[in-house]
Amino acid sequence: MATEAMSQSAAQNHAKGPISPGQQQTISREVSLAGIGLHSGQTSQITLRPALENTGLVIVQGNQRLAATADHVQSTVRGTRLLNLATPEHLLAALFGLGIDNLEIIVKGSEVPILDGSALPFVEALLSAKIVSQSALKNPLKLNFPCQTAEKEARLEAWPGNGFKVNFMIDFPKVGQQKFSFSLDHDSFIKEIAPARTVGYLAEHGALKKQGLALGASLENALVIGVNGYLNRPRFEDEIVRHKILDLMGDLALLGRPLEAEILANKTGHRHNIELVRRILENDRA
Repeated sequence: MATEAMSQSAAQNHAKGPISPGQQQTISREVSLAGIGLHSGQTSQITLRPALENTGLVIVQGNQRLAATADHVQSTVRGTRLLNLATPEHLLAALFGLGIDNLEIIVKGSEVPILDGSALPFVEALLSAKIVSQSALKNPLKLNFPCQTAEKEARLEAWPGNGFKVNFMIDFPKVGQQKFSFSLDHDSFIKEIAPARTVGYLAEHGALKKQGLALGASLENALVIGVNGYLNRPRFEDEIVRHKILDLMGDLALLGRPLEAEILANKTGHRHNIELVRRILENDRA
């Protein structure tokens, strides 16, 4: 498949770079991407710009400049919204997965472009700009004790551990149960998680449009489920659960630091992710 070749090529290009897991990282030059927003349906552009050590991830939108942290989450309805910026999670997942700590994200528009519905175009852009190590060391967040959030069948837990691991299970109508286990290293992220696209049900599209959502959704930027199953070809047999891991990683980027933990997730979404982020931060301050 073309996408598999793209992710393999990205992983090969990444392997050539001087990546140090202990040092903070940024990119060597700025890079821009443009496209429509998933929910707004309007064209937007982002420019990713190198940032100094200990800057963190910073969003610049007009005259507003804010840290990409959980403090600025305004909504988790059909995505994560940071104040005036919708759907940053796929970009943030790319940054989390590649270990990029310091970056300015300059946005023209109200939404990060959806592109192909995955994190892969962001990964390719970041790798093309060359990831570079900085002098300062990373400051990973390590749990002192477990954190969790639960609601009916949904459950999300973070346990102390070394590195970053996720075990995720979902059970979607017309799709059934999917499970995936993932241990983060950059190449595995590029090949196994980054290409997984956002998912939508055709039957929900009309109602979402009436709410001003999914105005830019199409078969070009989402895995769509119709009455009898998928309307377009999945990139993986378990693409949906892989994308749920991608979304989780994007939301966990709002911790503002790399996370070392083992995550157990069952039927959860953005709201649960952000609740877990807040509980982890409370844990860290305790």
